[in-house]
Amino acid sequence: DGQGIELSDFKVTFTIDWFNISSASRVGTFKIYNLSADTVNRITGQEFSKVRLIAGYDGIAPEVSASDVGTVREVDAADVGQSDGRNYGLIFSGEIRYSVTGKDSPIDAYVLIQAADTDLAFATSITSQTLAAGYTVADVNRALMKDFEVKGATEGLTPEMPATVFPRGRVLFGMTRHLMDNVAGQCGATWQFVDGQRQMVANNEYVHDAIVLNSATGLIGMPQQTIGNGVNVRALINPNIRVNGLIQLDQASVYRTALSNNDIAMAGGQITDQNTDGNITLSGTTAQPASIAT
Repeated sequence: DGQGIELSDFKVTFTIDWFNISSASRVGTFKIYNLSADTVNRITGQEFSKVRLIAGYDGIAPEVSASDVGTVREVDAADVGQSDGRNYGLIFSGEIRYSVTGKDSPIDAYVLIQAADTDLAFATSITSQTLAAGYTVADVNRALMKDFEVKGATEGLTPEMPATVFPRGRVLFGMTRHLMDNVAGQCGATWQFVDGQRQMVANNEYVHDAIVLNSATGLIGMPQQTIGNGVNVRALINPNIRVNGLIQLDQASVYRTALSNNDIAMAGGQITDQNTDGNITLSGTTAQPASIAT
C-alpha cells in the first residue's frame, strides 16, 4: 500500500555487496535488533517488499544566509549524498528476497533481511523478440530495456553505442540480463542495476568526479597497495562514493606492498632457452630475477 516503517532508532548492522561486474545484482544484508514481536511478524510475514538504507552522520547543517534563518526550505527527496549541506544519503535500495529471525545471544534477537537491487527485473526478465535486418546495437539495447521496464526497471547511464549496421535480422531469446551482457561487451562496458536503473558504464568512463579522501574527509587508516589489484581503501560512509566513480588519494599516504629480499631470492626465475638455427631448446636452469615489480 506504499506505507513503510522506519527503524532508525534500533541497532542495525548491514553489508552491501557491490562489484564492477555485469550480471551481478547489488545485494544488501541487514540485521535489525530487538524489535517488538508485532514488527517482527510484519517483516517476516511479507507485508513489506522493499528496503531503503539511508545512512551518514550528524553535525553538518545547511549553509543559509542570515535572512533565511527560520525559513522553511523544501529539499527534493531524490537529492542524496553530501549535497545541500547534508552528510547522509541513500546507500542502497532493493527488493526483499527473504527475512529470517535469530539470536546473537540470549538477550539480543534480530531479524535478518536480504534484499537485491531491482531483483525482480534482474532475475525474471525474459526476452523473445525479433530484429529486422539493418539493426544496430542501440536497437538491441532498446528492445532489451522494454523487457526490463515491464518489471519496474528504467534506463540510466548508457555509453555511446557502436555504429555497426548488421545486414541480417536477429532473434533475441533468453534471459534479458544475459543478452544485455552482450550489448555491454560490444560497447566495452559493464552494466548493473543501481537504485532501480540499468547503469552501463564504459571501461574508460566514470560516474562521478574525484572525491578527495584524507584524514579530514573520512579516510580510515592508510590505503594499502596490492600486487596487481589496485589499492584497498577504508573510509567513513559517504553516499557520494559509487562503484565506477573516482577518488583522489595523496600518494604519500599509500602504504606500498614490498617483497623482502628472502621472497625475491625464493622466487622462481624464468627458464633459460637457447636458439640454435631457429631451434629453441630449454637448458633446464633458471635465471634468477634481480627484483620483482610490485
